[in-house]
Formats: sequence, structure tokens, C-alpha cells
Amino acid sequence: MMKINIMPIILISSAVLSLVSCQKDDDSDKKELLQGTWLNTMINDVEVLTDNVYLLKFNADDTEVHCKGFILDDDNKRWLEDPDYSYSVSGEQVLIDGVGHMGDEYSMVLSVISLNDESFCYSVPSFTINGNLITDTCIYTCKKVTEELDVAFIGVWHGRCTTIGNADSLYHYWEYFEDGSYNYYYQDENENWIKKSDNEGHYFLYGDFLATNYSFDLISGGTGLAYECWNIDIEGDNMTWEGVRNEGSIVNYEMERVASPPVTLP
Repeated sequence: MMKINIMPIILISSAVLSLVSCQKDDDSDKKELLQGTWLNTMINDVEVLTDNVYLLKFNADDTEVHCKGFILDDDNKRWLEDPDYSYSVSGEQVLIDGVGHMGDEYSMVLSVISLNDESFCYSVPSFTINGNLITDTCIYTCKKVTEELDVAFIGVWHGRCTTIGNADSLYHYWEYFEDGSYNYYYQDENENWIKKSDNEGHYFLYGDFLATNYSFDLISGGTGLAYECWNIDIEGDNMTWEGVRNEGSIVNYEMERVASPPVTLP
């Protein structure tokens, strides 16, 4: 009877199982690092305009949320959170699948270039919408959102744009509530304070990044729905906003916390 030496088979099987176990451990570690909210800051090492920033929120339950501004049509754009995505980690790839707010089916492969507690850099070797392949050769860099300003942000703020030459040079009031809604107050031509009735406002705060929806831009005279984004800083009762706009121009607002909004016309 032929004798078979099973020792090599056992060794090979053990090595394979060990590799699989190490891969699972590595994937688990990478997934743990990935969990949280990531703010896009650069594309191909170029700073992203503040209104073009997006966020990725990776949750512990394998769901993922896309947060960004969307153009709905020629007259309307809106900051939205798309929650209907799932993700998984396999080696150096993050696989994301889901349905966007317009009903389109997305499938994305993010190839991890670097990932640590503060920074996530990746490329997109595969990106399909409704099965159609979209070519993407960019390198994306994101920073992890760690700062918590939610409590400090709630309240009433009075201030104005301090950028020289900006069309919006008047003072305003903003009243922010815990549920994400807010009121906006402006002065009419007779210096009467008006609470904007058609504001349709809702804000989204991710650490020190603020996205705000509103309707009918009083400054530009445009119509429809719109949004704008800001990098904010709060120190005591003072808050500043900064936005990098077209051609790298920077717009700043400065405001202070006040006890209550202004008295408005009945």
C-alpha cells in the first residue's frame, strides 16, 4: 500500500488558513479606521472650492452616507444626504453600492492609497452609474471630522460679511435650532428687520464644516433653491465663516452671539 505523506498538505492548509485569517484581521482593522465622517479637502493635490466639498460617512453597521450639493435643475440646487449605501472592505479596496436620491444605482471601488486616524487618500479604479462605467483618474484626499461644534453653534448670531468689495455688506441675524432648522433676518430699505418667510432653510453641521440650504437669494436676485458651504470657527461668543469661492477668492463672515433675534414687523 502506498503511503502518503500528509504533512505538506497540513502545512499548506495551515498557511492558507493563516493568510485568510490575517486578511480578515487586516480588513477589520482597516474598517475600524474607516468608520466616521470624512471631509474631502483636495482633488489631485488641489484645494477644493468650499461649495464643491463632499463628505463620506462610514457607519459601524456597514452603511455609508454620501453628503454633498446636488444640482436638481437649472434653477435649483440642494445639499442632500444620501443614506442608502452599503460598504465593505477587501484588502486595499473599499466597495460601495447603493441607490442615490434620484433613483440611480451606484457601484464604486475606492482603492486605498493611505489611511490613518486623520487622513484618507484614495483613487477610484471603478465607478458605475446604472451599469455605465464612468472614468475617474483623480486622487482624492479627505480629513476625518473630529471637532464637535454642535452645542456651541446653536443660538442667535449677529454679523456680516467682512470681505472688502463683497456685495453683501449689511448686517444679518441667524437663529439656529437643534433640529437643523434656522431662521434668517435681514433689513429692508427702511431698516426694518424682516424674518425671511420663504427661507425653507435647513443646515448640516459636520464638525467645523457647515452646509446651509435656503431659497431665493436676496443678494443676487436669483430664484429657486440654493445652498452654500462654509468652514467655521467658534471661540466663545464669536464665530467666523470662511469660504473658498471661484478662482480661489476667499469670503469671510464675522458674527457674535446675541440673546435674541431682532424685533420684526408684524
